[in-house]
Amino acid sequence: DPALSRPGRRDLLPIALLVVFVIAPQAFAGYATEIARETADQIFIEQAAGPIPSGDPEPDPSFLSTAPPDASPVPSPDPISDRITGLIIGVDSGVGRNTYLTDTMIVISLDRATTTVSMISIPRDMVDVPMADGRLYRDKINSLVSYARHNPAQFPGFDGTGFDVLMDALGTLLGTRIDYYAKVDLGGFVRVVDVLGGVDVNVARSFCDPSYDEYGFTSGFSITAGLHHLNGQQALAYARVRKASGESDFTRAARQQEIISGMRDAIVGGGFLNDPIGLLQAIGRTVATDIPRDLLPDLAELASQVGREQTYRAVVKQPLVHSGYDVRGSIQIPDVTAIRELAAQLLPVNGDLPSAAFALPEPSPGSATGSGVAGCRPAPTSAPTPSPIPTVSPAPSGEPSPLPTESTPEPSPSPAEPSPAPP
Repeated sequence: DPALSRPGRRDLLPIALLVVFVIAPQAFAGYATEIARETADQIFIEQAAGPIPSGDPEPDPSFLSTAPPDASPVPSPDPISDRITGLIIGVDSGVGRNTYLTDTMIVISLDRATTTVSMISIPRDMVDVPMADGRLYRDKINSLVSYARHNPAQFPGFDGTGFDVLMDALGTLLGTRIDYYAKVDLGGFVRVVDVLGGVDVNVARSFCDPSYDEYGFTSGFSITAGLHHLNGQQALAYARVRKASGESDFTRAARQQEIISGMRDAIVGGGFLNDPIGLLQAIGRTVATDIPRDLLPDLAELASQVGREQTYRAVVKQPLVHSGYDVRGSIQIPDVTAIRELAAQLLPVNGDLPSAAFALPEPSPGSATGSGVAGCRPAPTSAPTPSPIPTVSPAPSGEPSPLPTESTPEPSPSPAEPSPAPP
C-alpha cells in the first residue's frame, strides 16, 4: 500500500540517532560490505565547505528583532568535554509541501562523567526564541531552518544549511552548547523498528484516537496503560497521535522520548542481529548527521551503558511556556529564565547527576508479551433533542439573508477493550 510508505505532516520522529550511536560502529566492524559503506555515505554529512563571510545581519523587523535591554544575559557555555549534546530534528518536507518545518526537536545529551543521558523536547510553536547575537526570532521556532536557508544574509558566519542556526538558537534558549545534529525522516522508521523485532514501551495512560487511519490502521488507534511490545506501525502510531482526548503536542513529545528509550533497549539487547544489512539500509533512509565518524565508537560504548535508570527526560511545557494567539497563529510564549533553570537541572556540567525529578518512572511490572493496541471508534451518542428552528431577522435590502447554522455534537472517544492489532 503506497500510503504505508508516504510520510504525512508532522510525522517526523527523532528516533534513529541512538541507532547510529550504537549500531553503526558494530555494523561496520562485523559487516564491512559495500552496503555498509554506501549507508555510511548516506548517514554522515560532510562539514560545509566554509561559513558565509562574517558581518552584520541585514535589518528585517518582520522576522527578527533586537532583544529588549532588560533581557537576562545569555550564560556562556561551559567548555567541559564530558558532555556531548546533539539536536535531533524531524523535518516536514514531504512531496507536495513547499515548507521545511522542523516539527520535532529533541535535545539529547550524553554525559561521560556520570554515564547518563538527558532529553529535552522543544515545542514546535514556540516563538520569540533568543539567539546568541542578542536578537529574538519572532516567528515559530519550527520555521527557523527554512527562514535561515532563504535569508542567509541574516546569519553571517553560518553555513547556509539552517541547522547550525537552529542549534545556536536552542543552545542559547537552554544556556548550553549543542555540538551536533541528526536530521530524521520516516522513510525507514517502520522498517528499522520491525528489523529490531519491535520495541518495548511503558505507556503511562491509555488513550483512543478514532480519527487515526494511516500506516496500517483503518479504524483509529488506541492503547492501554502498561508495558507493551510494539511493531513498527504501532510504534509510529503511538508517536504520532495527538488528537485523542487528553493528548497534545506536549504528551506526544513525551511518547516520542519513550520510544527512543525503547529503541535503545532493543539495540543493546541484540535486536540489530536480526537483519544487520537490512537495518543499515533502513537507517540510511532515515537519518543524516554531522556527527564525526571517528566519534561513534566512544558514543556507542557510552550509550550501551545507559539504561532506563540513567535516563532523564523533560518536555518544555506549561508553566515554562504559555499559550497565545496572534498574527503568527497558535503560539507558545517561553519563559526563558525558567527554561534555562530546567536545562541546568537536566544538563549539569560539574559532574553532578541530573535532578532526580526527571528520572524515568519504574516500568510496569511483568514483561511485554503483547501490544495492547487496537482500533477504536467514537463512543456511541444518543440522538440530540431537536431544537426549534431559530428565527432569522430580515437582511437589509440587497443582501442575502443569513442562514441558521447547524452543529452536531462531537463524539467523545473512549478506549475500548483492545482487540488484536490490525495487520
